[in-house]
Amino acid sequence: MLQTLLQNSCTRSLLVALGLTACLAANSNAQSEKADQAPPDDIPAVDPAPRSNALGSPGTAMTYWRQHREGWFWYRDPLPPKPRPPSTTPKKPKDLADFESLQQRLEELKRVAVMNPSDTNLLAYMRFQRMVMDKSQVFADRWQRLVWSAPDLDYGLSGRPTNAMAINVFDDQQRDRDAQTVRTLAATHGLIFVFRSDCPFCHRFAPILKRFEQDYGMTVLAISLDGGTLPDYPDARPDNGMAARLNATAVPALYLTAPARREIRPVGFGLMSMSDLLERVAALARDRTDAATNPGRTLR
Repeated sequence: MLQTLLQNSCTRSLLVALGLTACLAANSNAQSEKADQAPPDDIPAVDPAPRSNALGSPGTAMTYWRQHREGWFWYRDPLPPKPRPPSTTPKKPKDLADFESLQQRLEELKRVAVMNPSDTNLLAYMRFQRMVMDKSQVFADRWQRLVWSAPDLDYGLSGRPTNAMAINVFDDQQRDRDAQTVRTLAATHGLIFVFRSDCPFCHRFAPILKRFEQDYGMTVLAISLDGGTLPDYPDARPDNGMAARLNATAVPALYLTAPARREIRPVGFGLMSMSDLLERVAALARDRTDAATNPGRTLR
């Protein structure tokens, strides 16, 4: 009977040992399969959602398991910063910087003198301003000398002259050109003169307009707002609504008209001289080419 018990005990021990061996083998196979499913070492995987391990550092165990070949002390140099493009802002020239500094200093001295007009502050501002004005005078002198040597930059040669003798010659030539222009215009245009018989300015303007009519051959139609007449225009017509259509709110009023095109342009209001009349009518004649873009008033 003792022999039987010993046999049974040995049998049980052998079975326990076999069971432990089978469990260890199964565990080893499972770990091998899990290792086979891990990504290759040369293609590092990134854990999309790192989790904290028992030590408190997020994703340490998972990162090491996926990249175990790098080890715990693996180090990578950070990427070098992108080079900044060179600055394209040009550096200010020294003369420009000095000019801005001069302006700033002058403005500062002026403000100090305004806020505290003591003798010291006023003298400081006045002396500095005198120095700036001297520099400006040198600039103006150099400008004038260069203009003398460069006719294409002389405004007196390309436009209206600046000295008295040249101005007289220029005005005479301009007057002759305007006179010829108005005489040519008189063949197709006329003037409308709106007045009142009790207006002193109308009485003074009427002889000037009459002489203009005689010198340049331009017909004048006189319209009286109050039905009266003037010595130079005894045959004036009474207003029949023409003044309202012309918007003649002041007298004397003068209009240039083209009867063939039923077009009217205002020449001026108030008392005008002979030279003013000639200049204005000639200017309107030169603007006839702009009638398409800036048409005058059309009579209805």
